[in-house]
Amino acid sequence: MPSAPLVSTFVALALIPVAFLFTHAYITGRKHHSLHRVTGPIAIVWDLSLSIFYMLFRTFGGQVEGTGLKIEGAMLAYFVAHGLIAVVVIALELVVLFTGAMQLRRKAPVRLHGRIVLPLYFIWWAAFLSGEVVYLVNYVL
Repeated sequence: MPSAPLVSTFVALALIPVAFLFTHAYITGRKHHSLHRVTGPIAIVWDLSLSIFYMLFRTFGGQVEGTGLKIEGAMLAYFVAHGLIAVVVIALELVVLFTGAMQLRRKAPVRLHGRIVLPLYFIWWAAFLSGEVVYLVNYVL
């Protein structure tokens, strides 16, 4: 089993609090509690920062140092699917962040915001869990 790369370990661990923040924001938002106005943007900005950093790191030559992980065949298809899901999540997060800010400014609901939050929540969990599973299977188990 290859050793876990430091950058991958950092991102895998740093995304765990985002899961709690996303869940809190989703539940409190459904109940119209105002605290989701704080936890939602924190979760989105935190996730966007980590996700975009990691994607750019890997895209522009950041190697997963010290690993012998073979990425070919089914594993390559898995990473492609995970990456595509992550791109969709990033786009949805930006829309939710923008429409949430519009709601606060207008002091009126933006229908798109309410419609996109549920898909974002579940697609985010799919991206998060698919990344965590790869990390656990390849570096921990």
